[in-house]
Amino acid sequence: MSVVNALRGCPVCGGREHRVLFQQEFAAVEQSTPVTGYTVVVCNACGAGYADGIPGQRVFDQYYREMSKYEYHQRDGAESPYDERRMAIIASIIAPHVPRRDARILDVGCATGRLLADLRAKGFPNVEGLDPSPACAVAAKRLYDIRIRTNTLAELGAEDERFDLVILVGVLEHLCDLDESFTHLRAILPVGGLLYVEVPDAETFADCPNAPYQDFSTEHINFFAPGSLDNLMRRQGFTRIFVEQNHREQSYKTMMSNVSAVYRKSAALPAGPMIRDEGTALGLERYIVSCKTEDVRLRSVIDRIAAEQKPILVWGVGTHTTRLMATSRLAGANIVAFIESNARYHGKTLRGRPIIAPEALREHREPVLISSRVFQHEIVQQIRDGLGCTNELLLLYEV
Repeated sequence: MSVVNALRGCPVCGGREHRVLFQQEFAAVEQSTPVTGYTVVVCNACGAGYADGIPGQRVFDQYYREMSKYEYHQRDGAESPYDERRMAIIASIIAPHVPRRDARILDVGCATGRLLADLRAKGFPNVEGLDPSPACAVAAKRLYDIRIRTNTLAELGAEDERFDLVILVGVLEHLCDLDESFTHLRAILPVGGLLYVEVPDAETFADCPNAPYQDFSTEHINFFAPGSLDNLMRRQGFTRIFVEQNHREQSYKTMMSNVSAVYRKSAALPAGPMIRDEGTALGLERYIVSCKTEDVRLRSVIDRIAAEQKPILVWGVGTHTTRLMATSRLAGANIVAFIESNARYHGKTLRGRPIIAPEALREHREPVLISSRVFQHEIVQQIRDGLGCTNELLLLYEV
């Protein structure tokens, strides 16, 4: 069914008509959740996928500034071994495309700076990052002696800053207003400057099993496949010089799908029609179907836990938990408290239950429901080895 999009135009082509594929819902963490639901749609004009019915960019900017989860509190700022390996692979992809050793390199949304440290180790000393989180900037300086700016792309452009290469790993899927963002990106890149882009690959979501509908997260609001990414970049004045689809380890026995690409800034914005992306709709439809069976199984487990009314703790307040709190019987379970590694959530509430720090688990004897597939193994290790707790663990997945 086609509907007129009165809330958000297509972020790739600006089209106003789309087809609805799925409705996502989330429960709100007190003063901390940027969006409590959206429709997953595909643009009728160009085939791009995106979330409709979301707030504006300022809401997301505030969320990333105030509630960032990329400081890795549970590891004192350090990345996981999986992220370390992933950043090393990305640095190896980028390095051959950088024309000079003295090239100025900027990583936008750099978290604590590991990718920049890897590029510096490959012989590119002029690296710096941009991230909205002051805590990330502090951690990057402490861990890698990397300079991280906490201002915006707009402010960099206004200061007449120029870079030879800008890196966007896991960024474009988070941005509500891509036109504005690319205005600022073009301002800091000279003609011929390079842009490295990496986004989740909507065409192959179904090939990387995860929790049901996890790729429709509270943060990911654009769903790219290679075709839609090329259309966006062409419209914004960039020419592709490299692309690959790949799968990489995200965590224990969990893979993530990606599109990795390098683009060069052209002298002028192009003219002419886009090439319709057929892969995004097919990929998203296949993904939605693939989630249904697992979602039924997951809900049956939650139903049993809720029916028992046994006091429990729930570990995690991210997409996995907030979706279940909005769409399953988890909200009716006898939840004493939620446990969350991101310290920015401590002291807040989710549906009236307090959110506490992992260390507080030592004061509780209730069973712990681990509400995550991606990090289930890591959380088990943290409970048993890091905290030394022997609480009964309720696991939702066999990974």
